[in-house]
Amino acid sequence: MTDGSGDGSPDPRPPKRRAVVTAFMNMKGGVGKSTMAANAGWFAAYYRNLRVLLVDLDPQFNLSQYILGPKVYSNIIEENAETVNAIFRDEDRPSSLIDIIKEVVNWRDGSCLHLVPASLDLAWTVRRYVTARTQVLRNYLNDVREEYDIIIIDCAPTESFLSTAIYQATDYIFVPVKPEFLPTIGLALLLQSIEQHKRDHPDEPVPEMGGIVFNDTGEHAEHNRSRAQVRAIAKENGWYVFKNEVSHSNSYPAGARAGKPIFLTDNARSWKKEEFNRFGSEFLERAGF
Repeated sequence: MTDGSGDGSPDPRPPKRRAVVTAFMNMKGGVGKSTMAANAGWFAAYYRNLRVLLVDLDPQFNLSQYILGPKVYSNIIEENAETVNAIFRDEDRPSSLIDIIKEVVNWRDGSCLHLVPASLDLAWTVRRYVTARTQVLRNYLNDVREEYDIIIIDCAPTESFLSTAIYQATDYIFVPVKPEFLPTIGLALLLQSIEQHKRDHPDEPVPEMGGIVFNDTGEHAEHNRSRAQVRAIAKENGWYVFKNEVSHSNSYPAGARAGKPIFLTDNARSWKKEEFNRFGSEFLERAGF
């Protein structure tokens, strides 16, 4: 959509590498997966000059609307443009993922932010197929992994054949957790899902747990109790817990309406921007950058 000179960051572009595939995943909704994926993608492209591909695998398509903005996303739907659902069709599949990628921002140094959007049609696909086509996602991503440095997938908060597809395609899973009443539900279901995948696909590699990150946090007694519960589960399973949290800010939904990350919004406080940037740095470090 745009072509700029970059962000002026002093960091040089790293040598080209085969993309690392990551996923923001939790079997509980409302934890901020889409917001975190959008802002992490922007951070990697804008501040670290990486070639970033975002993949929306949630039928609620929140990531797509966040990145494109409501108006551009509405145009995609009105024009009946292809979305990620196309790769799971019975026939007339796109020859490459490139056919459905939306170029959001391209900078002259080669860094970029691109998106594979989702639509409500994906919900029909999830209901229709149980185990079929799980390797399709990996195959399509493999075709473009040389074109990007990092691929970030936003996942639906439910168990389906897409969960298996994500496990087969992904190098690292990151788990946003909102520290609130019963925060461990999503973690227990995710653990159960991963263990079932191991049993069903013993010859398939399992993605690494990149870490659990506390999102939309505040200084409340309930939040502190929830943190303790999550940390106990993480310790029991050997999961990393991020040192940097992302606290609640009204600038995230404001950024979503504008199609901008929090650090490019006008009203976000500087310490909120710095807070997310610290998380972004830790996220990329955990993903091998």
